[in-house]
Amino acid sequence: MSPTSYRNPYTIGGWVSGRRYYGHADLRQYILLGSDNYIWVIGSRRVGKTSLLRQLDQQGRKDYLPVYWDMQGCITADDLRDELLFALEDRADRLERLGVDLAAIAQDDAANMLRKVCRQAEKHDVRILLLIDEPESLIAIAQAEPAAVQRLRAAFQRPANLRVVMASTKSLSLLHDVTRDWPSSPFLYDFAPLYLDGLERKDAESLVRQQQRHPVQVSADAIRRIHRYTGDHPYLLQWLCYHLYRPDHSLRMPRKQDIVVDSMLSSLFRLQFRHLSPTERQILLHLTEKADDLAGVAQAVGVDVADVRMYLYVMTGLGYTRAADRQRLTIGNAFFHRWLAENLDKLTIEDSEISDASVQEMAQAGIQEQLIYWQEQLRIYRERLGRLEVAAARHGGQPPKRLQETIETHQRRIKELERKIDAYHLTYGS
Repeated sequence: MSPTSYRNPYTIGGWVSGRRYYGHADLRQYILLGSDNYIWVIGSRRVGKTSLLRQLDQQGRKDYLPVYWDMQGCITADDLRDELLFALEDRADRLERLGVDLAAIAQDDAANMLRKVCRQAEKHDVRILLLIDEPESLIAIAQAEPAAVQRLRAAFQRPANLRVVMASTKSLSLLHDVTRDWPSSPFLYDFAPLYLDGLERKDAESLVRQQQRHPVQVSADAIRRIHRYTGDHPYLLQWLCYHLYRPDHSLRMPRKQDIVVDSMLSSLFRLQFRHLSPTERQILLHLTEKADDLAGVAQAVGVDVADVRMYLYVMTGLGYTRAADRQRLTIGNAFFHRWLAENLDKLTIEDSEISDASVQEMAQAGIQEQLIYWQEQLRIYRERLGRLEVAAARHGGQPPKRLQETIETHQRRIKELERKIDAYHLTYGS
């Protein structure tokens, strides 16, 4: 294939999966192999939540029967039922082999439909992986039809062969407020919160180079600048690379003039700002004017350093902020920074739909789950390393190159996780 026959390989609209999907390997591994059966993946708009779910749909087919349930646009409990039925129809062939008669359960509510599918699957020792997109719709439905959402939560909790993964913005925390006074536990109780943030540096570079498809020619200097401009946010990486792409299948060097906030990005950042609590907004507005250390941020917004650390746990996890250097914090990427700076006189800490209390609760739960997540990852990597070392021993000290590289990758990842766990204990205590 000649270079001139290539099309622009970067995707700035719609979800991706397969060889177009990059990153979050550890998160995907934990979701599929970890001990949590109820997982809430929290991410900002356009960070790749749908793509993650679609990738899990493909990747999880060995160990599960995945069902992708899109709740976007659902207004009533009947809408939830209809969308679940559509999702199940996408797996009709597999469900039929399990003895599930979709026509017979089509008029059930979503909770009963799900229970019957799980019960039938359990007879064949099949586990269901329920992948829920846009669950924010549950907030209004829980207010209008609380009994239906209570029944749905019960349907999540009862089957032993069901793993539920929800992906949403942090505005889903409002569901906790709406269901806080239920006789049973609030809806989000027992859901482990995990953050979908920017890509790790090596994964971002692989995306920029399009390593999994037809590699693009790009200089190391260009990659470093792309990282600095985008903060390795998946959507911004795709957006910027799309505009840097040249017909000879290469990327030109990005310039400051390329930090353009078009109408689509402006709309994205406006939504992101809407999902911030009052104190989070204060922190962002302060960091827009200057990078600062933890103590400086705490003084500027008038809260304790410990509380600022909690807010920043969530904000950094969502890519709103990042480390400028070892001490100072700054805005997560150059595009968001420019939008904030250009709109500084219009932005307010009033009328936030998310409360500080909700963010604090979310941060506390997330920090506790983070340690569990790392410990579980450490267990998985150690178990795999043990098996790899046994396989290497069979080669009499001369394992194949690929096997040796895999062993070294696992050893490196184990050391990284051990460092993270040690740093966690230093920061948050035991």
